[in-house]
Amino acid sequence: MGFVLIVFLAWLVLMLFTSMNKKLTFIENTFVYLVALVIHINFTWIVYEELNMAKISQHILDNSAFLIHRSITIPLTVAITLNLYRTAHSFGSKLFKTALSVLFLILAVVIALYFDIVEYKMWNIGYEIIYLFLLHLAVQSMLKYFGQLKTRGVNES
Repeated sequence: MGFVLIVFLAWLVLMLFTSMNKKLTFIENTFVYLVALVIHINFTWIVYEELNMAKISQHILDNSAFLIHRSITIPLTVAITLNLYRTAHSFGSKLFKTALSVLFLILAVVIALYFDIVEYKMWNIGYEIIYLFLLHLAVQSMLKYFGQLKTRGVNES
């Protein structure tokens, strides 16, 4: 059942991303997706494999659900959130959209915990919330830097 719910959430995020009016360009969306994916894959490798703070289920469907969540749901949710930032006019609005994004991702983590897809040893939901906020912040700052590089490259030539 956990696999089905995680795949449904991934499908929901994918459909939302493909049907939404994107404010970022194709290149910027690709950059956001890849940066979020690289950061999150490295994070999960460190937390789950190196530090053994959490454990991933070895059942095939549960492991596949974890990989789908890691590789599709989280990066696309960050990309959706950063697209919505362009419509936000205030810091409070951006913070609210980030909080909703983190809340959605925490829902997926709670599903994974409930169905034993992942098991926390020396990790908890609070750390996950902090990490997801930092992930949004890191990707947003990398996108700003990417935009500056793009503009600087055009002005220099």
